[in-house]
Amino acid sequence: MEQRQGVISGLMKRVLLRPFIKTPRLQSLWSMLHTLAIFGMNYGGGGLIDFSGEKWVLSEVIARACQDLPMPIVFDVGANVGDYSLLVRQHIPSALVYAFEPAPVVYAQLTESLIATGSSMIRPHQLAFSDSEKEVELYSYAIAGKEISVLASIDRRQPTQILQLDVSTTERIQTSTIDSFRAANGIGRIDFLKLDVEGHELAILRGAAASIASGAISMIQFEFGPSNIYSRTYFYDFWSLLSGSYDIYRIIPKGIVPVQYYGEHREVFLTTNYLAILRKPNKSDPEE
Repeated sequence: MEQRQGVISGLMKRVLLRPFIKTPRLQSLWSMLHTLAIFGMNYGGGGLIDFSGEKWVLSEVIARACQDLPMPIVFDVGANVGDYSLLVRQHIPSALVYAFEPAPVVYAQLTESLIATGSSMIRPHQLAFSDSEKEVELYSYAIAGKEISVLASIDRRQPTQILQLDVSTTERIQTSTIDSFRAANGIGRIDFLKLDVEGHELAILRGAAASIASGAISMIQFEFGPSNIYSRTYFYDFWSLLSGSYDIYRIIPKGIVPVQYYGEHREVFLTTNYLAILRKPNKSDPEE
């Protein structure tokens, strides 16, 4: 299959690199096909959990991987008001979920929604993660003049032609790292780490470098999109950090698609979710 795809790809490149294919009159056609291909691959479809494929991944991949564990440990980083944490408990009833949300107004809504459920298996923390312990600005925003209390980020977002977004308030917060939180709380491993932090995902993963290097995090879901423009991070950074130990997949509505190699064409700054799954040790490898 891979050999056949390689042959087809080579033939297409030879045809498409010819000058007559790139004439001005064909540019509107290529632009339309480019847009259709991007959205057909679910780039830009990662914003709503019901349609992004995240719910499918949680039920069909994460839950199945955790089904034989007595109490899977899940970190919901960027928990917002708790919808995803509650969904984890729905699909993985035995899971212990740590829900992290730094914005005070949003955290209050998170704790309120968790109190209403009466569950002791979701532990909320008003805490932000980064690559080190430090003080940072947390920005909250208004869109088209209307304050959106559930949208906040460490990396300041800018208004665009599409999204008329402006900073409404700022506050100083203290960050920690996943490595230090694990050590302080005696958490041996994280079975599933979910990140949705408006462009700060890479910094958090760098703050989990020891956990990643030791294989203490089994699965990681991270978002990549417009916010990464403002944090100046690239898909290449995630690939470089994770691909040595993890298989990386792009999430689509009813499945996951393997990302088998890095290419610059993967730098698509439209909201997309990815799943990284720790590779199992090769049985042929000598034991340490």
